[in-house]
Amino acid sequence: MTARTACSERAPRATGFPEPVAAANRTGRAYDDAADAVDLLDQAVRRHSARPALRTPDGVALTHGELAAGTRRMAALLAAHGVRRGTPVGLLLDHRPESVAALIATVRAGAYYVPLDPRWPDRRIAEVITSLGIGTLVAAPAFDRRVTELATGLVGIDRVFRIPEAGAAAVTDDARQTLADVSEVWDGITASDDLCVAAGFNLDRAGHRFTADEVRGYAAHVARLVLDRYRPGTAVLEIGSGSGLIVDALASAATGSTGTIEIAGITATDVSPAAMERLADRARAQGLPVTARACPAHEAAALLKDTDTSVVVLASVTQYLPDLGYLRGVLHELIGSLPPGAAIVVADVIDPVSGQFPGSLRIPPAWWEGFVAQYPGLALNLGRRAPGALAGPLAERYDIVLTVPAGRPATTPAARPGSAEAPYPLDAPLPAGAAPWSDRPLSRPDELAYTITTSGSTGVPKAVAIRHRSVVNLVDWFNRRHGIGPDDVMLQVAAFSFDLSVYDVFGVLAAGGSLLLLPDADLGEPGRLLEALTEYGVTLWNSAPAAFTAVLAFLESAPGPGSGPVVRPAVRRVFLSGDWVPLTTYDAVASVFPDAELVALGGATEACVWSNDFIVRGVDPEWKSVPYGLPMQNARYYVLGADGLPCGVDEPGDLWIAGDCVAVGYLNDAALTAERFVPDPWSPEPGTRMYRTGDRARWTSHGWMEFLGRLDQQVKIRGYRIELGEVEHGAGRMPGVAEAVAIPVREAGSVELGLAVRAAEGVTERSVRDYLRTALPEYMQPSRVRVVTSLPVSATGKVDRAALAGLLATPRGGRRKVRVLAAGSGS
Repeated sequence: MTARTACSERAPRATGFPEPVAAANRTGRAYDDAADAVDLLDQAVRRHSARPALRTPDGVALTHGELAAGTRRMAALLAAHGVRRGTPVGLLLDHRPESVAALIATVRAGAYYVPLDPRWPDRRIAEVITSLGIGTLVAAPAFDRRVTELATGLVGIDRVFRIPEAGAAAVTDDARQTLADVSEVWDGITASDDLCVAAGFNLDRAGHRFTADEVRGYAAHVARLVLDRYRPGTAVLEIGSGSGLIVDALASAATGSTGTIEIAGITATDVSPAAMERLADRARAQGLPVTARACPAHEAAALLKDTDTSVVVLASVTQYLPDLGYLRGVLHELIGSLPPGAAIVVADVIDPVSGQFPGSLRIPPAWWEGFVAQYPGLALNLGRRAPGALAGPLAERYDIVLTVPAGRPATTPAARPGSAEAPYPLDAPLPAGAAPWSDRPLSRPDELAYTITTSGSTGVPKAVAIRHRSVVNLVDWFNRRHGIGPDDVMLQVAAFSFDLSVYDVFGVLAAGGSLLLLPDADLGEPGRLLEALTEYGVTLWNSAPAAFTAVLAFLESAPGPGSGPVVRPAVRRVFLSGDWVPLTTYDAVASVFPDAELVALGGATEACVWSNDFIVRGVDPEWKSVPYGLPMQNARYYVLGADGLPCGVDEPGDLWIAGDCVAVGYLNDAALTAERFVPDPWSPEPGTRMYRTGDRARWTSHGWMEFLGRLDQQVKIRGYRIELGEVEHGAGRMPGVAEAVAIPVREAGSVELGLAVRAAEGVTERSVRDYLRTALPEYMQPSRVRVVTSLPVSATGKVDRAALAGLLATPRGGRRKVRVLAAGSGS
């Protein structure tokens, strides 16, 4: 008899729970169920207004009173610009005090927030925005360029807000280099003896390696675009000529064997004086009609004065420009300086959807439509490249041809206020006539506070919707049970896209405590975390086990007084959740944090962060793992058989969660909501539901629960919950892949994600990894990939997953590094 049938085959079946289980589920406790999450913070302000709320290594950033005042101003601005109660707001945040304030302001304004992880590929973020109908984005300055790419290319984004910078201008991903820096870089590149390198190709050693013939083919393609619009007897201006690749192609095409085209003159410009000097020397030696001038793009239009120029070309230039505002200015000056009918050829534009060249200026095709609409009569031709026309990543780029009208606006048309190009600053004054924020007359415990997305087996992320009531219940229970108070400092390491961060923000701050925020780059560095734990009075740690283990190993090896491991007495609680907690963790914590208590927590994203815990005060030699523990207040844990009736003590079954912690459901999937959230027949209150977790568990004779693993194809790796079907779906969309199978690979006490693909010739492990980086978030990237001509089959005719596990068991490369920022809960 199997473990699964042991419970369901009992006869007769009991319809009620064994008394020890029923007693454990008597968790009812009164709390302020009329409050919402922001009410908790406002109550803390009344008690602890002058105490620190948000800290950085530089000191106290905001007190509780200052945070409340700032979020009220932000909430008023959000409301004034159209953010309505009960609507979703997408958040793209970094770990700064201003980002935490923006999150709270979103909820204060009556909206519910949807965190978007900046480590996700653009495709994933776009899927979430589209599936949830998100019309508002709030983003940190570090993601200015990313937001422009995303919001410009998506239908339905009505407004974008930019979170303020702290003090001096923050370093962002679109920070401009000085002209001298850019000139110096291109002086060196264009001096190369390698034709490809000098033309700006093959600079990325990990990318496609272009041959000289492929580069010449690209240059010929651009030359054809120019000559198709060229009017005989006129001149051509090239902006960003570099080594002269396009100039050479134009001269070659114009003076070919037929001699039918004759370009009167070519003016070549570039930011590199050295490149222009070399090009001028070569033009003189070869008798080419080329004039070379060193100047930046925004000064090039001045060279059109008193010339008859019919075409201006920018080839492989836009990706190196500072931002879209700069490009607008360059194009505006060109449109005003060229005669009617002249053409501006913008070649080799990178579409963000391609995933190429992150960090460069990538332009969604939709941007050009908005730009052209501001210039009456300006004609747009957008050309996609035919398959196989050009090599490597060039095949996925596109070309733009603008035909100049008879006139233009006197000044450069500005981007629409509130658009991705011109977002509303969250620290701006209120618009004229807008009312300042006042205390809300009505709390909304049954409205949504946030939505967290989890992996979906169909390839579409599931959006778990959580009410304020569930957050308030969680905070009330957790803070009382673990004595969280105003003297506590939490080192905030969880990404905002994971539900651990929900407690960090609303739980710790509701207790009058404070959050210590480190820059995102520091969160993956154990040494920087060690410094934070040592120097800033951190009392609370909250993460997945893998993230904590990485820091613990660093702490144990750090030099300290005497010969023993370094001691950090300030840490008093270590909260671990989201995966199995190794039994060795207890002794490790005791050796490094002698005054700390280890707490293992569990639950599901669909049950508001956590809904059970177990305080570890020792390890029983008979334990196979740290116990799952007991349910939280107002939560009930049911272990049911296949027939839906209760299992007995020590009998395994399917785990269901019920009570105030249970989510509303999945916003974008009514069918799955109905399947996983069903009426609770044992509830003391009519009309409530219980959630089917997909886990196996049992109530033990010791009085607590034991977690036994997953029922389905969902696994947890490094604290992340991953649907294997989503990984398979993502890999299966790659051209040339016939079948993909994802499996967990267990080795040496750890679990990694493996992927085997059956594919056509030409598909390699490297190409699979490159494709998946554009299709799946970082935490879903398989650490082991094999490309096979056929998959092993078992005697039943199904894929032999055990054989695949053996194939994937020995890694060919190094093991993936655990990043602490990856810490998550039941996500």
